[in-house]
Amino acid sequence: MKKTLALALAVGSLAAAGPAFAQAANTSTDTASGSVTIIRPLTLTKSSDLAFGRVVQPRSGVGTVSIANNSTTVVAGSGAVALSGLTTGRAVFGVSGEGAQVVNITSPATFDLSNGSDTITVTLSPDWNTTTNQVTLTGSLGAAGSATLNLGGSFNLPSTQASGAYTGSFNVTVAYN
Repeated sequence: MKKTLALALAVGSLAAAGPAFAQAANTSTDTASGSVTIIRPLTLTKSSDLAFGRVVQPRSGVGTVSIANNSTTVVAGSGAVALSGLTTGRAVFGVSGEGAQVVNITSPATFDLSNGSDTITVTLSPDWNTTTNQVTLTGSLGAAGSATLNLGGSFNLPSTQASGAYTGSFNVTVAYN
């Protein structure tokens, strides 16, 4: 009986110790590190609206009215006439944030000016790359950066368009890429 008990204890000790040695031989440890780059938040500030001023509609047919994205001058044609006396110009926005960062821009292709139930559809012409809809802020990482966004626009003006003051709005949104 003593031999059986001693043998049982010896086998039990080896069985308990065996997996501990096997476990240690099959482990592996590696170290990971963490990192983060903190950047300034973006700010978008409108400094001027898209303003076409006063325009005389053509006597017949369809006239054209436009402001280039790099100009404050209204150009009218095909019978439409741009008058002086009111402020005209492209829409201008300032973007500020972290230097050297790529910023995505979202704006509509068109928007409507309305006078009650009458509307005029304006086609916007931005000065940024409309294939990527992105700009890169000036400066470098760790310093402030900025960019200017300009939007011109154009519309057709039929001789049958109701006279009056037309207004409308559109949104421009920026986000880090």
